[in-house]
Amino acid sequence: MWYAGFIDVEKIYTLRKEAGGLICYTVSEEIAKVLGLPFQVEMLKSYEHLKSIIKKPSYGEVSPFSIWINSIDVKTGISDEDRVKTIRGVHEVVSLIVNGRIDEGKKLFYEGFYSPGHVPILIAKNLNARKGHTELAITLAKMAGLLPSVVFAEMLTYGKSMSLSEAKAYAEKRGLF
Repeated sequence: MWYAGFIDVEKIYTLRKEAGGLICYTVSEEIAKVLGLPFQVEMLKSYEHLKSIIKKPSYGEVSPFSIWINSIDVKTGISDEDRVKTIRGVHEVVSLIVNGRIDEGKKLFYEGFYSPGHVPILIAKNLNARKGHTELAITLAKMAGLLPSVVFAEMLTYGKSMSLSEAKAYAEKRGLF
């Protein structure tokens, strides 16, 4: 997990190579509401024929996914450099909104990005409402006095998600734990 304000190509490359899971951008539910971002499940509900595909995953939580975006300044959107442009840009949107420049933030978002893109936005609810890594990431950012703007990827091993013991061993080996 990285604070989006510090994201660079090296960090995206590390997430892609070391973690292996989907690289996601996360924002607080408050920011998402200001931008009018819906949860993906809400968008699916608007199509009668897709309602039956909406189910809770085995871990019991509704998915925090919203829309997928790219900055208008990217080439294809998938390269590490392009993802950095998108993430830095949406982080600037969050900064404007948090600092009371809501109209500027909304304008930048709706003029500076397009969807669908290659950076999924996850919306973090309050930890009391949902206890996922999405919510934990935003809670940690807020506790550190940072903007609710975070990038992460789930860590994978061969064929599956990394277990807690494997994640601890990874962290200890790199001096992170």
